[in-house]
Amino acid sequence: MRTHGWRGDPPRDDDEARRRIIDALIRCVDRYGAHKTGFTQVAEELGVTRATVYRYYRNIDELMKAAGFAAAAEFEARITAAIGPLTDPAEILVEVFAVGVEQLPRDPHVGMIFATGRAPMFGPDILSAAALDEMKDFLSRLAIDWTALGYDDGELAGLAEFFMRLLYSYLSVPEATGDDPRPFLRRWLTPALLAKAAP
Repeated sequence: MRTHGWRGDPPRDDDEARRRIIDALIRCVDRYGAHKTGFTQVAEELGVTRATVYRYYRNIDELMKAAGFAAAAEFEARITAAIGPLTDPAEILVEVFAVGVEQLPRDPHVGMIFATGRAPMFGPDILSAAALDEMKDFLSRLAIDWTALGYDDGELAGLAEFFMRLLYSYLSVPEATGDDPRPFLRRWLTPALLAKAAP
């Protein structure tokens, strides 16, 4: 790793360099918007050359996806707060999904890849092992007794994949089922999710 540039304060290692590049991207998106942010703006924000940024990220899409995953924890916390009063498992799951569909494209950090029209490029990443593990962990933290509903560890992993596939479908074609996704989700998603509870 080179030690010049970085406004006189070079990162200690590659992991720190990547974190600082992501932080710089987020600041640039806040300042200019996702559509007007590229490697040039990020490099200027860091006080490095574009070539330095390219050493860590192949293109702006890869960098935006990395930033989105880095901001996912804060986004999940907002969803959890939004469903706080709910106790019925079916309504919790419907609301989790609906809030995600409604807010993700408008989130300036997690949703920047969708705001720039690059959603089709996101498919392989949304089904990556890391993304599926994160969704499974998130679902396990909800106020739902998964064991009582018949879900073991493997079933919950399958539900996480189902969620991610459906989420990607909604985000790629948001106008297909109308403005409010809840009626569609209650009719089609809830029976599938609660089927494990049937004797």
